[in-house]
Amino acid sequence: MIRHIHIENYALIEHVEVDFEDGFTAITGETGAGKSILVNAVSLALGQRADSSVLFDKNKKTVIEIEFDMGMYSLQNLFEEADIDYDTHCIIRRELTPQGKSRSFVNDTPVNNTVLKNLGEALIEIHSQHGNLLLQNADFQLFIIDQYAKTAPLLSQYKQVFDTYKKVQKEYKKLSELSGNQDKDYLQFIFDELYAAHIKEGEKKVIEEEYQLLSNAEEIKTKLFETANVLNINDENIIEKLQECRQKILSIEKHSEQLKTFSQRLTSLIFELKDLATDIEHLAENTVNEPQRAEDLNNRLNVLYHLEQKHRVATEAELLDIQHLTEQKLDQIAMSENQLENLQKQIHLLEKELLSLSQKLSRERQKAIPAIVAAVKIRLEEMNMAQVSLEIVLSQGDKFTESGIDKPTFLFNANKGGIMQEISKAASGGELSRLMLSLKSLILQKNQFPSIIFDEIDAGVSGEVSAKMAKVMQEISHFTQLIAITHLPQIASKAKHHYLVYKEVINNKTLSFIKKLNEDERVVEIAKMISNEVVTQSSLETAKNLIHS
Repeated sequence: MIRHIHIENYALIEHVEVDFEDGFTAITGETGAGKSILVNAVSLALGQRADSSVLFDKNKKTVIEIEFDMGMYSLQNLFEEADIDYDTHCIIRRELTPQGKSRSFVNDTPVNNTVLKNLGEALIEIHSQHGNLLLQNADFQLFIIDQYAKTAPLLSQYKQVFDTYKKVQKEYKKLSELSGNQDKDYLQFIFDELYAAHIKEGEKKVIEEEYQLLSNAEEIKTKLFETANVLNINDENIIEKLQECRQKILSIEKHSEQLKTFSQRLTSLIFELKDLATDIEHLAENTVNEPQRAEDLNNRLNVLYHLEQKHRVATEAELLDIQHLTEQKLDQIAMSENQLENLQKQIHLLEKELLSLSQKLSRERQKAIPAIVAAVKIRLEEMNMAQVSLEIVLSQGDKFTESGIDKPTFLFNANKGGIMQEISKAASGGELSRLMLSLKSLILQKNQFPSIIFDEIDAGVSGEVSAKMAKVMQEISHFTQLIAITHLPQIASKAKHHYLVYKEVINNKTLSFIKKLNEDERVVEIAKMISNEVVTQSSLETAKNLIHS
């Protein structure tokens, strides 16, 4: 339960320290005094989102600190899961800087917002202003049923499977979209065409050279033989003439070193020309006109040219890269198809498991509904709604949700013989308040919270009905700390402890404060609530009677 709250630099609060005790506590104050600021500060400390707009002084940080006594509650697991040292005395602290940055601590250990929210949900149940409207929400209605039916372990198991199911579905959709963006037939055609071409790197240059020779074979052969004749065959061939020249130089080389050099050079030249003539003769003899070979080479070149033009590349190496890349994409598609098939099998198995678990949930909920209806009707009768009719209908949808497949409908009628309608159409504000308090009372007995805060759950009621609601709150406070922010004297008078929220103007600044009232102050405050801020002897007597009745 809450033992102490420290609030610093938040909204209209400059600095407030409040001690709380167990049992039923009422918080009152005039409209606008800042009663709900206290609730908002607690919500912020327990993980609610906030920004720097809540800072009273924009140059200082906001600090909210709540001390809890958890000795009667088994919350060790929460601390172990968050890797926080457990102590029955727990301090939660949250800070918000002028720059909008937030820091949170549990027993001086820094924690993230998820840990803060998990702890907050276990430590405090907060019924905020306008919370009665939640009764019209199907998710909240299902929450009420689950709380009473104590389906938490089964629901936790279901949610684990459901989270996996959604994850696999998301993976399947992503992979399916990725595969769908690949045209498998087109890629297969491209790969088959390139693979069938048996492309070899560098072959085009070799083929082009051979094709050029074959295409001009007759001319090449003729010119080569003519050249060979000039060099070494006819009567006036060049090599014989050079040999004559060499003989002449040999005859005179003894007269000069330079002449000897001429003779050596002529000798080398003759040998080189003989080799050249031999090579030319061989090439001429081997140059054959092969029309079929030329046609085959031309066809091969056309294949290569066509593929290069089609894929806008210039080399066989680039064509081979495209072939390899296409093959990789086809392999990925094949792998994706296998993965999709496996994911589809997983989805099918998870759906079967979800169906089984959701049906178990439905059975547990259905079993609890008669007891919920009966208990709520008893509570409503205690609050002057003896003719009320309540029916909870549980239908099943065709899609899995985070809570199963059940869709609850709360049907309500406040008057005997009236038509049963959905709560949103049939219940007034005061009726919603009493119905919400009845349901809260019911689930709090089944699932005890260390503390519960009611922020004007009594909206829309007054007089005798509010007195009956106060008695219900008294009963709730026997097994949980109950803090009620109220504007009704009937409810405030039944509290064990009474706090007043008030405003003062100090140094031209409006500030909110809270203080615990002693018995005399409490009588005066309730008298003000009775007589609209004008304290009379009559209102004082009435206040005393309310407190002691």
